[in-house]
Formats: sequence, structure tokens, C-alpha cells
Amino acid sequence: MSGHGDSPADDDRLGRGAPVEHERSTGRPRAVLLDFHNTTAVVGSMENWIAEAGSRVASRPASTSVAVGRIRTVWGDARELFPTLDWDLDAAAHRHAFVSTVTRGEAMPLDFAEALYETMPNQWVLNDGARDFIVRASGAGIRLAIVSNIALDIRPALAGWGIASALDAVVLSYEVGSVKPDPRIFQLAAGRLDSDPRECLMIGDSAHDDAGGAALGMPCLIARPDQMWRAFELVCPR
Repeated sequence: MSGHGDSPADDDRLGRGAPVEHERSTGRPRAVLLDFHNTTAVVGSMENWIAEAGSRVASRPASTSVAVGRIRTVWGDARELFPTLDWDLDAAAHRHAFVSTVTRGEAMPLDFAEALYETMPNQWVLNDGARDFIVRASGAGIRLAIVSNIALDIRPALAGWGIASALDAVVLSYEVGSVKPDPRIFQLAAGRLDSDPRECLMIGDSAHDDAGGAALGMPCLIARPDQMWRAFELVCPR
């Protein structure tokens, strides 16, 4: 779970649920770049996340509904609280932004917030259609990379889901020192796939972050998280 996500503008644009193409690629792409959070993976049950965190500490939030609300809006709220903090470039800053934001106003105990952060990777589940798409695309010879604004290592999750071997590269902002929509991270990812950016397609959920490769001529396909399976089917039909 990272600091990116749908902005209000994204929600308005994608509210009908159909994928939005910033540019349409001609034919099958040589390579596909996949966003991680809200594209390849989503957070499962908020209640289960809260329960797992609660099993590690004695303190509890004032209410489950308050905790769920804080988690759902954490990164948008963090941007207001820390407008100049590039937490996707630094693991310590990422943790600080999360914990400080969910505990503001003392609505949530500090140790509980820390437990939420530590159990965050356990909450990721593959989005609908993601596994099948990755397997099909890899089998069809399409080179694949995850490109994510994140300050956590997602590789253990990818390995646990059995899809790590189908990916040709994993490009994480905190490891490469660049965050989407900076074109440099898209250029780097394309290079790791031995592809020209114009031969690649970026699939993601944020019309702001994930379309940064357009400056390099990289087509981009944007969809809401719950409609991402449509984007997968469009790119690599069954």
C-alpha cells in the first residue's frame, strides 16, 4: 500500500467503470508495465487487517469503523499533513507518514498504528484477473514489469502468489530514486525489459501517476481497481 491512488479527478473520469486509454497502442505490445497497488494487487478485508494488528498489541482503536475510515483515507490525508514528504522514496518516511496520519488526534493508539503498518503486506491480495493475465501474457512472449510508487519490498508477496517467475523486472520507487509520473522511472522500466518505451504499455489505476510515460510515447491504459480485469482482457484476451 503506497501513497498513490485515485484522486478526485480520477474518480470523476473513471466513474463509469470502463477502462480509459490515454493512447491506443497498435497491435499487441512488446512489453507491459503494471502498477502494483489497486492494479495488480488490492487490500483484502479491512476488518481482517484490523484484527491481525489487534492480535499483536493490547491497545485498540476507539472503534473499528474509525480505524477503517482512517486506513481508507490515509494517503490522501498524509498528503495534506506532509505535502513535501516524498515517502515513496524512503522506507522510514513511508512508515512515519502512515503512523502519524492514522494516529492524528489520538483516535488510534500508537502501538496499534505501528502494528497496522507492520501487517500491511499481509493484507495484499491479487486483483481479479491479475494472475491469469500475467500467466497468459508471459506465455505469449510479452515482457512484464511491476512499476510501483512504494517504499516496501513487494517481492515476497509476488513470490508467495507464484507469479514472480513470470515477471521480467520489478521497479520500485524507493529503490530507483524516482516516482511516477516522472518519465525517468518509465524509461528505466522499459530499459530493463529491453524495450523502447513506445513498444510498452502501462496499465494502472491513476490517471496522474501511471500516465507519466506518455512523455516518452508510452501508451497507458487506466481503469478503476474493480474494473481492472477488463483492461487485462483488452490487452491479452483469453
